Amino acid sequence: MGLGPLSAIYQARFNRYLTNRAIKDVSASHVWAFLGDGEMDEPESTAALALAAREGLDNLTFVINCNLQRLDGPVRANFKIVQELEAQFRGAGWNVVKSLWGNAWDELFALDTTGALVRRLREVPDAQVQTYQTRDAAYIRQDFFGKEPALVEMAKLLSDDKILECFHLSRGGHEPRKVYAAYKAALEFKGAPTVILAQTVKGFTLGEGFASKNANHQMKKLSTDEFKNMRDLLGLPIPDARFVDGQVPYGHPGADSPRSATSRSAARRSAVRPRPAACTRWPRCRPRPRRRSPPSTRAPARSRWRRPWRSCAW
Repeated sequence: MGLGPLSAIYQARFNRYLTNRAIKDVSASHVWAFLGDGEMDEPESTAALALAAREGLDNLTFVINCNLQRLDGPVRANFKIVQELEAQFRGAGWNVVKSLWGNAWDELFALDTTGALVRRLREVPDAQVQTYQTRDAAYIRQDFFGKEPALVEMAKLLSDDKILECFHLSRGGHEPRKVYAAYKAALEFKGAPTVILAQTVKGFTLGEGFASKNANHQMKKLSTDEFKNMRDLLGLPIPDARFVDGQVPYGHPGADSPRSATSRSAARRSAVRPRPAACTRWPRCRPRPRRRSPPSTRAPARSRWRRPWRSCAW
């Protein structure tokens, strides 16, 4: 908690030192630190941000998973942690890349000709965003879109399924295209380190009982109905007939699938790889002979100086 960011900064700085002193060329290496938004509250997490920017460590990228939630509740109940982290890193001299909303929001942003949607997203605190994740479309229409007349008119053009898709599923940190674009921008930026703020949903795809629920820290397994909901969302090829006595079956992609072929080829490569010989018989070690010190005549036997123990290795 907090030592990962600090270690990543000094690892990137040491890599730059090795290259500049011609000790070892590690100019092609890149240091990635995958962090949490709650973790950034630790004092060690932000202790060396200015050092990374001052040294121009463009071989370093922070990826902060902003799921707006920690063990004891929201990270920022009455504020927005993404905006706070952006201001903090920009002030320290970092390059900031934000991946917040998914592709489902593109239609809403296209309808937002007055900027009302963007203003509303900026003013809604993180605790209320977590509430939207667990409520139905009627509540979202009233609480989110009902604050401005322009948003009320926009909501009339959206179906309930579209609203639930945007507020329940569509986050930039869950979509490969968004994540790839953010990583590519981080690698191409030169002159300063980069931080990627990726917004996600804690318990994504695990169903209504897990997604954005603070209790998901204590939940250890899915029920049959919750697993079926996750199966339907992810499109897993597991029929209902395989759920016997409440047991969740294993899924197999099939013997002819590319995944199975890749696994078999990897197993064959590891089988022919030479393994190091295991030594089971070790030579018997003989301890050093003890040396007896001559008796001392200066003090009584009880207070006589004794030689301290010496550590030795064979």
